[in-house]
Amino acid sequence: MIFGVIAALLPLGVGIVFTAFPYLFAMIVVLFYFLKKNKRAPTPLERNKIALGFIIIFFLYNALYAVFGPVFFSMGEPEVWANWFKQMSNPQFLFAVFIPLLIYMIPLYLVTFWFYGKQAHRMSNKMFN
Repeated sequence: MIFGVIAALLPLGVGIVFTAFPYLFAMIVVLFYFLKKNKRAPTPLERNKIALGFIIIFFLYNALYAVFGPVFFSMGEPEVWANWFKQMSNPQFLFAVFIPLLIYMIPLYLVTFWFYGKQAHRMSNKMFN
């Protein structure tokens, strides 16, 4: 969440890239943990499960923040829930929130799947051979 707040203060192009840092950091940490625990690179089925898990967590975290963030930051207003229900019933708002998330998910899935493939094999060979 801290990276999201910092990204909001940066120019648009830089901010969008900056929000991916926690995802990439977690991806690298989990790979090191996997390699140290299993002493091998992930199989294709494990790669797919890990990549899908990361994407689902990324999507749910960002979707929940996008949906409930305005409520959290405007709790002092008396009509916060009425405004929130009005926004949630607006299909254009929902489209504007969820389509960019889906667009980010595809490249992040591909990067994760690649990183846990040949890159993980190289790292595994370097660590254990």
